[in-house]
Amino acid sequence: MPHARTTTLLTRSAAALLVLLAGAEIGRRIADLPSLPALVDLQFDITPRSQSYKVFEANRIARSTHPRPWPMALRALEISVPWKDGSQLPVIDFLKTTSAHAFVVIQDGKIVYERYIDGYDANSRFTSFSVAKSFVSALTGVALQQGKIRSLGEPIGHYLNSDEIAPAYAGITIGQLLDMRSGIDVDENYGGSLASPVVRMFVSTDLHRFIARRSGLRFAPGSRFEYRSVDTLVLSRVLAHATGMRLSDFAQQVLWEPLGMEQDASWSVDSGQHGVEKAFCCLNTTARDFARLGLLYLDGGRVGDQQVVSPSWAHEPRQPVNHGEVLDYRDGWWIPPGNADDRDFSAIGVFGQYIYVNPATRTVIVKLSDYGVEQDEVLTMLAMRSISHYVAGKNQGLFTNRP
Repeated sequence: MPHARTTTLLTRSAAALLVLLAGAEIGRRIADLPSLPALVDLQFDITPRSQSYKVFEANRIARSTHPRPWPMALRALEISVPWKDGSQLPVIDFLKTTSAHAFVVIQDGKIVYERYIDGYDANSRFTSFSVAKSFVSALTGVALQQGKIRSLGEPIGHYLNSDEIAPAYAGITIGQLLDMRSGIDVDENYGGSLASPVVRMFVSTDLHRFIARRSGLRFAPGSRFEYRSVDTLVLSRVLAHATGMRLSDFAQQVLWEPLGMEQDASWSVDSGQHGVEKAFCCLNTTARDFARLGLLYLDGGRVGDQQVVSPSWAHEPRQPVNHGEVLDYRDGWWIPPGNADDRDFSAIGVFGQYIYVNPATRTVIVKLSDYGVEQDEVLTMLAMRSISHYVAGKNQGLFTNRP
């Protein structure tokens, strides 16, 4: 038998553990988080971030009834790309260095290079992380073209009720959400702790309630840019009200169907009970189907004879930037430095997800990775710019299995 002192210590430890678990459960309910077993089941330490969609419930997005297979014109990429400290990396080393799983290069509407690593293939599904924000931007453009929202200057209080958003937010405009200028106070810290508001938003089981409980402003709406995932989440709720549809259903109708998506996709949700899409992330599909959004913007918002978004909407991310070596953000897309000639832009998701678009070379590049947090984004875009110029200027015949 244990010594009496040991028994007492064990009893106290058990009691302390029970208090801790009880406190955690109370905190979980207040924050609308998954139950403790579900949090354990997330297993983020062993699940690749690009596959994290597997731990969430999701709304299905059906493939197009008229899929558009990609024409193939495969070539070798016998080049090196600019990298750190003036170094150059062969393409395959660039992909391995940045922990890429999927890399697809499309030039003038044809796949000219395609490589999958670590057992993934063209049918593998990946989560988008913040690449989803560029899809929400496209959906906003569709809703505007269809007249379901009247203008980007409309206050969101025209669509969301007082029990859905705080009064302080009612005057925020749709355009301010789109450009991350709302001032809504939900800190963007990816540290992984549940003390971080954006992490709590990521694992919340009731996103309606999460939004309704926010009331603070970091700054006056419209006064400056500050990247905040909550802006896209609130924008998605405006779209749901304006269209009368779930975000995933609207995406299936106005993007997946006309763009000819070849595979079923999904959008992760807060819970099966509520079914609210994690619109700031977590759109899950294949590399080839991610590329179709880039092609839509490359083609001026048109697919065949159908104008999906207006030409002006599709051209907006092409505007040049003129401030140093940092990225600019516009309408859900990132613009790299030095883009005056290329007018290139990209969707970017944390851990290395990209849909890069270069109008000057008519190139779309998709890169899906598990590479750190917000790591080497400018360098990656400049490397893809280099690749886009190479494939636009070279025609080296059939692909061999060289990098």
